[in-house]
Amino acid sequence: MSQSLISIIIPTYNRGELLEAALRSVLAQTYRCWQLIVIDDGSVDDTRERVRRFCQTHEVDIEYQYQANRGQAAARNAGLRRCRGEYVASLDSDDEWHPDFLAASLAQLQKHDLDFVFLNWTGTYDAEGSAPFFAQPARRRAYCTQADGEWWLLGPAQLRQLATETCPAPSSALVVRRTALVAGWNEQMRIADDWCLLLDMVLSRPCRAAFTLTPHWLKHVHDTNIYDGRFDLKLIKDLGLHDERLMARRFRPQLRPLEKRRFRQRLAMHYFNFMCLNRVNGPSWVSTLSHAGRAFYLAPVLTVQAFFNRGRVLLRKPPAGAQNPF
Repeated sequence: MSQSLISIIIPTYNRGELLEAALRSVLAQTYRCWQLIVIDDGSVDDTRERVRRFCQTHEVDIEYQYQANRGQAAARNAGLRRCRGEYVASLDSDDEWHPDFLAASLAQLQKHDLDFVFLNWTGTYDAEGSAPFFAQPARRRAYCTQADGEWWLLGPAQLRQLATETCPAPSSALVVRRTALVAGWNEQMRIADDWCLLLDMVLSRPCRAAFTLTPHWLKHVHDTNIYDGRFDLKLIKDLGLHDERLMARRFRPQLRPLEKRRFRQRLAMHYFNFMCLNRVNGPSWVSTLSHAGRAFYLAPVLTVQAFFNRGRVLLRKPPAGAQNPF
């Protein structure tokens, strides 16, 4: 295996205590040819001092940059501008890679001349692995027709279908060939900057990738995660009604009719789910019907089906004292 440089970006914000575990996981990598960049996105804790002490204690060179708070995508882009490597990875400051993460990734990238790979993980809430999208064999077969040991290979058509249907993995799971990056992370996104990055790549040109269900990293789940598996009003509002709507507009010229339909159907279900949860929290029927109308406009048949399957939520009396969080 040639010694290609992998640039690692760690964006962080007020996670000094958690950051050290992420840094140690990079130092523990069996593949040693890497560049480590920490972008401090306006932390007011002791992150800077912890990074300084870590560098001294472990005699390691970390490129540390402080900037005013602008969000995770802006922090990743600041790191991307400093990258010198042929490959790029972004590790969240509350996640940890297993020692073989980079070696396993690079082996597949070079063996099959891939644009990117993504690797499964375990969460602190789930010891069995956390890639539900590919966990079911029937779903996996819909996208993957070629295997290489524990890895599954995806061609351009399969990747395009996958990326327009879902985001298969968070940023900490990805290692990307630098030349495959069309742009950086979209700074308009509140949560889905990793999904938008993926769509930028696969919709701009034919891409090839691979994934493995074998866990290669640990995701810590806690109440400061931007996305921690919740299903609530804020998640639907930020990820569904904001981010996916912006992505649908951004990629509309590149989307095929069926792909546009997928976006409309997902957005309709976001409006429907927001409507159901919002109603339980007590808002008026005016707000409920407004979201119902938007869902019906985007995907009438799907919305009617959802109403008959789950519409009983709308008929419940809101709990006493419930308030609309927005």
